[in-house]
Amino acid sequence: MKSMTGYGRSSLNLIDHVISIEVYSVNKKGLEIVFSGPKEWQAFEQPATTYLKQNLERGRIRVSLTIEATKTDDKHSTLFNDEEIDRDLKDLEDFFKDKGHSFEITADLVLQISQLRKSEPGLPKLDEIMDKLMETLKDSTLEMSSMREKEGSSIFDELKERTNRLEEMVRQMEEGSNEMANEWKTKLLERLRKANLSLDSDDDRVLKEVALFAEKCDVSEEISRLRSHFAQILSTLSLDGSVGRKIEFLLQEVSRELNTFCSKSTRTECTSIALDARAEVEKMREQSMNVE
Repeated sequence: MKSMTGYGRSSLNLIDHVISIEVYSVNKKGLEIVFSGPKEWQAFEQPATTYLKQNLERGRIRVSLTIEATKTDDKHSTLFNDEEIDRDLKDLEDFFKDKGHSFEITADLVLQISQLRKSEPGLPKLDEIMDKLMETLKDSTLEMSSMREKEGSSIFDELKERTNRLEEMVRQMEEGSNEMANEWKTKLLERLRKANLSLDSDDDRVLKEVALFAEKCDVSEEISRLRSHFAQILSTLSLDGSVGRKIEFLLQEVSRELNTFCSKSTRTECTSIALDARAEVEKMREQSMNVE
C-alpha cells in the first residue's frame, strides 16, 4: 500500500550548470501531472509524462525542474580579464579585415565584451542531455515513491487496527440486538396491563405483534454484510497496486449498513455503539482518501 503524499529530489551536475528535478505528490482521485521548468525544455514533458504514467496510478504530481549556473573560476572574478579581452578583440579585428571593413577599439566595445564574458552560460541543448535528465527524473521519482511507501505502511497499520475495532463493535451490536424483540414484548405486555387489558404472553395476538416487530428490527443481514465488508477491507489492504478507490467504496458500504442498523435499533446501547462505529468509519475514509 502506498500513500499519495511524497517528495523526491535529485540533481544532475554539468560543467556550467546544476539541474535539479523535484517531484511532489498529493492526493487526488485520478492522476494529474503538472510541470514547471524552462520553456526551452518543454519537449522534456512528453517522455517524462509517459514514464510517470507507467509508474504512478493516482495523485497530483508536480515536477519542478530548476537550473542553476555554477560559480565562475577565480580568474573570471574581476570585471576585466586582459588575456581574454585581448583575444576577443584580435578575433574581431581579423573578422572585420576578412570582410573588408575597418576596425576600431572603443571603450564601449571593451565593456560589452567584458560583460559578455561575465554573463551566465546558455542552457545546454536538451537533446544532448535528455538521457541524463530522464535518469535524474527516475531517481527523484524513486525517492518520492519510497516516501509514499513508508507513509502507506503507517496508513495500513491504522486502517487494519480500526477495522479490527469495528469488528468488535459489531460483535457487541449483535449481542445487544438479540434482546430487542424480547424487550419490546415485555414493554407491550406492560402497556396492555396498564390499559387493564389482560392478555397472556402466549396469546396469538401478542405473538403476532412480537413477530412483526422482530421482523422490522431484524439486523442479522446488516451484521452479516458488515462482517463481509470488513473481511474484504482486510483482504484489500494486503493487495499490491492501487487499492484506495476500492477501500473508499467498501467504507461507503459499511457506513450505509450502519445507518440502516441505527434506523432499526430500539436499544440505546446498540445505537450508541453503531454511532461510534460510524465515527470510526469516517476517520478511515479520511485516511483512505490518501491511499493510492
